[in-house]
Amino acid sequence: MTTTFNTIIVGAGPAGLGVAIALKQLGFEDSLIVDRHGIGHSFENWPRETRFITPSFPAHEFGCPDLNAVTASFSPGAWLSAEHPTGKQYARYLRELAVRNELEVQTGIDVRGLLRHENGTIKLDTSGGALYGRTVVWAAGEFQYPNTNPFPGSELCIHSMTLASYSELKGAEFLVIGGYESGMDVASHLIAHCAKVRVLDPSVPWEETEGDPSSILSIKTRARLEGMQKTGRLILNRSAPVMEVTQIDGLYRTQTADGKQWTSATRPILANGFRGSLSLLPDAFARDERGQIQLSACDESTVMPGLFLAGPHVRHGDQLFCFIYKFRTRFPIVAAAIAEKRTYHENRYSAAAHNPNRDCLSRT
Repeated sequence: MTTTFNTIIVGAGPAGLGVAIALKQLGFEDSLIVDRHGIGHSFENWPRETRFITPSFPAHEFGCPDLNAVTASFSPGAWLSAEHPTGKQYARYLRELAVRNELEVQTGIDVRGLLRHENGTIKLDTSGGALYGRTVVWAAGEFQYPNTNPFPGSELCIHSMTLASYSELKGAEFLVIGGYESGMDVASHLIAHCAKVRVLDPSVPWEETEGDPSSILSIKTRARLEGMQKTGRLILNRSAPVMEVTQIDGLYRTQTADGKQWTSATRPILANGFRGSLSLLPDAFARDERGQIQLSACDESTVMPGLFLAGPHVRHGDQLFCFIYKFRTRFPIVAAAIAEKRTYHENRYSAAAHNPNRDCLSRT
């Protein structure tokens, strides 16, 4: 007999746990969270030296939750005694969060794809067999999916987020491809060990000082950048996009679209971001002409009713929700929409049934 769950949440990171807790707060105790590895696994695999760029500072007395908190009442900064937690510390926080909220999490389940089933449920193709949910929340995040193959020869490079520690990198000079947060994080630790670092990026993010915090360097990183520049061991280059990396006579040659070549004795370091988990779902969400995900007002797929998105991939217009303090504001919206759907299906009527124009209710 096939079991159909009311809500299946894919991903046991901050987004998945946050939506599950929001549903519990609405009285729904039966959400199932599934994850390929374990709670907070992506954070466990951060390089040992990497820290959160957003500070964890509890200010509950003033109604301002910790920026890295998943819930307003449980601060990672206070619990961990860390203002800028490491990935391993934050994974501990997430595991404690799941225990305190008695969340049901099944690990070792690799979700390979989603399919709208003929009975109106969503079928999940997983390594453990098929699962069925009346609603599904995709909260699988991005850190597990680094962009390791952006151009020919990228196998000769090493992606910054595949390192257990930056101490694995040995050499006196390095070439980093990508100048946003990941690139600057790599550079800061290498320079701290007296290496010389050249950073290539077409968009010169180090020159942008105003804009959405999701698209410019953080204050913490800018402070580190200033310190790196004082050493004289950081070289920042505006470059055309990288087209290819080759290895000749033991040297690595990085070629850009304008015909320039940059040579390094050590493997070039990719700091070019992530493919993200949505690369596993090419048809589950509509995209506009720019390739941006299209969602309803309550973060539901416009092509697969009952499928919701939670986490750093959520965006509405020019608003990016790629930090925890941003995408956590969407948890109650998603939970309320799921609750509304469930009430409709369980009772065959709801207040929303009298307001058919409301776009946060997609009847299935």
